Amino acid sequence: MSRTSETIEEIINEVIFKPTPSVEVVGDRIARKLLQKHSYTEKVEVKLEGKIIVQAKDDKQRTIQKAYNISSFVKAWKNQQKKIDFNYFIGASAVGMTVCPCAKEMSQEYAEEIIKNRSDINIPDDTVQKLLNILPFSSHNQRSNGTIIVQIKDLNNHKIDVLDIIEIIEDSMSGKMQSVLKRPEEAKLVRSAHLKPLFAEDVIREMAKNFIIRNFPNLEDDFKVIFKIESFESIHPHNVYAELVTTIGDLRNNIKLKN
Repeated sequence: MSRTSETIEEIINEVIFKPTPSVEVVGDRIARKLLQKHSYTEKVEVKLEGKIIVQAKDDKQRTIQKAYNISSFVKAWKNQQKKIDFNYFIGASAVGMTVCPCAKEMSQEYAEEIIKNRSDINIPDDTVQKLLNILPFSSHNQRSNGTIIVQIKDLNNHKIDVLDIIEIIEDSMSGKMQSVLKRPEEAKLVRSAHLKPLFAEDVIREMAKNFIIRNFPNLEDDFKVIFKIESFESIHPHNVYAELVTTIGDLRNNIKLKN
């Protein structure tokens, strides 16, 4: 067991003095070193999880710091020819704002009913519909945590930047979370998010579509990709969870058919 802990410490010390371009490269180094030290073993698995601090700009172009969870899973094994095969999974999570389409629709129907039942208000039906499409209507909204995990097999040719994954997740939500909001900014975020109401499963579809549209280079059709979302519900005592496990090839075919 000491060989394993020694390996992890050695690689971490190497990273301190020799910067590493990505978390999956760190996992790869640990896996290779473990196979060297445990020559009798047939398989090694390495999982790394942590936070990445990203410098970004808010809507007012102010510099802010944002923290995101990232992960890397490396699986290495000796095949029948005693050569080592590698599989890598790269993942990232980001939090966004989602708005319930159902509650918004019911608020809109309730407003329409009030207008039609008021004897002191006489507005033609077509004008009422125009107003209902223009005016903002309330709904319940929640924080939602989205995750994308992608399989690759070659660190040199299959490059996935976790920052791209994070951007895809945030763009797939109703609205982007911000730590500091003044009153006008808060009102703008709420209004814009209510223009894009999404169920949890809708966010999964958005992430899948935005991921394949990004057209990451050299991803093979049989590579797995996983999309997850957990919605921390604001009006329910439970959370909502949705997940899609598919392949790059199936995803490409589905998006192509729908387009």
